[in-house]
Amino acid sequence: MNQSSLTPHGPGFRFADRFEKSSADCGIGWKTFDGTEPFFADHFPDNPLLPAVLLVECAAQAAGILIMHGSKEQHEPMFLASIDQFRVVAAVYPGDTLRSSVAIIKSFGHLVQVEAECHVGDKVVARGRLMLSRQISSASS
Repeated sequence: MNQSSLTPHGPGFRFADRFEKSSADCGIGWKTFDGTEPFFADHFPDNPLLPAVLLVECAAQAAGILIMHGSKEQHEPMFLASIDQFRVVAAVYPGDTLRSSVAIIKSFGHLVQVEAECHVGDKVVARGRLMLSRQISSASS
């Protein structure tokens, strides 16, 4: 799939270079970090590494792509609703290519629960469950 059509995000916040479906409910997203991304300059100056929140975002965007491009609500934006049991077990550095494998566990209403496992090469760097939503809930006054 073409990178610009993968997610509804602007170019500065796209964390998927490419995506492949392996089945109706599973897929893999790839993102290569070349080291020029602005967050590496300050996180951390002497030992740059991918912020954990962006590791979660990579998995969430891969899951969103799987859901958006595989459902009858095609291309309807997905939003991260919750992060469940997500563990970061190793760092991601400039020059690394992150592979996010995602699988739909359950869908109910506008919510979709997914399991994600992120790798750099053969090494697991993070895994967990995420909940995505087809709509943004508004805060009540």
